[in-house]
Amino acid sequence: MRRWGIVSTSVTALVLAGGAIAGCGTSNGGQNASPSTSSSNASGEASVLPKGQTITVWSWQTGPELQDVKQIAAQWAKEHGDKVVVVDQSSNPKGFQFYATAARTGKGPDVVFGMPHDNNGVFAEEGLMAPVPSGVINTSLYAPNTIDAVKVNGTMYSVPVSVQVAAIYYNKKLVPQPPQTWAEFTKDANAHGFMYDQANLYFDYAVIGGYGGYVFKDNNGTLDPNNIGLDTPGAVQAYTLMRDMVSKYHWMTPSTNGSIAKAEFLAGKIGMYVSGPWDTADIEKAKIDFGVTPWPALPNGQHATPFLGVITAFVNKESKTQAADWSLVQALTSASAQQMYFRDSQQIPALLSVQRSSAVQSSPTFKAFVEQLRYAVPMPNIPQMQAVWQAMSILQNIIAGKVSPARGGKDFVQNIQKGIMAQGS
Repeated sequence: MRRWGIVSTSVTALVLAGGAIAGCGTSNGGQNASPSTSSSNASGEASVLPKGQTITVWSWQTGPELQDVKQIAAQWAKEHGDKVVVVDQSSNPKGFQFYATAARTGKGPDVVFGMPHDNNGVFAEEGLMAPVPSGVINTSLYAPNTIDAVKVNGTMYSVPVSVQVAAIYYNKKLVPQPPQTWAEFTKDANAHGFMYDQANLYFDYAVIGGYGGYVFKDNNGTLDPNNIGLDTPGAVQAYTLMRDMVSKYHWMTPSTNGSIAKAEFLAGKIGMYVSGPWDTADIEKAKIDFGVTPWPALPNGQHATPFLGVITAFVNKESKTQAADWSLVQALTSASAQQMYFRDSQQIPALLSVQRSSAVQSSPTFKAFVEQLRYAVPMPNIPQMQAVWQAMSILQNIIAGKVSPARGGKDFVQNIQKGIMAQGS
């Protein structure tokens, strides 16, 4: 499972990886009866697609999921009289930018699989992605926030494959029952400790958004980079709470990062820790009797709003095999396919029907992550998000008390604005 890291997984940012636990699939829930046979395309039924075509797929997912992709693609190709070549790009040192470079010169693939949604804005604005044709997916089968994540300025450019979100791991030996209120959370954290990667906006947004802060204003599906909400009164309250976690409650120190927080949890020294499904395998290896729970309501009574990440599939705008490409994308993102990815690679399915299946719901860990998804906010996918990640070092200054929460918020926004101006120059 791919992990959303210190900065974004965008084309100019960093990516981390990890693993999780297992499950299995049940009913396909209404989106494509199988990974291939029910996959029609935007132009008509699969039977009318041209035959004898070669379709190239670049995958940024590897391991068992890549093998599932190859299996589904091979089955689709056999049934449609085509050839599909699947290339593993997951370890390409040029990262996601490699796709952009290749696509600009006409050397890109036909289909891309496993790309995080926050790349959509960059690629779509440059004309490197084909809009999703009408009829390729039924958007009502997904949560609204999942569909919002794959849209750029109101247009859908990719199809969701899986989703990711961070929640709270707790050590059952220290915290037998997950806290349901902020008062209970504070009591447990005071008694047994709580840590997370606090200078990282990816994790902090659960608090910032819960207090009413925002990165870019969402105007009916269009993100406005000129309206940045990281210095609003709500955002300042969030920074104050984050600072209190260090200076008032002493749960963490200003130098606490993700590695330190995880190590303390794996050693059984703290009761609670924020992360995503990618850390489950390591926690199991450490033989920690753990549970996962969504964030409790914040002190203001509102739900925390962690970032939502969506792993997607899309079609190169310059591909010469568009109809077949979208038919293949349907197969690779079908309910049956998502069941396979969950069973073999523990990817949280994007389709609501698969999230609600017995396979997912019978796993307390994944059931909790699915519950947390209800209040998740899509990570902004417009190109200006790059400037946000580059400016987030100010969070360290706020936490350490080097600047006040109010001053830090203003500095954060000003630095983002400068970064956006630099991008445009």
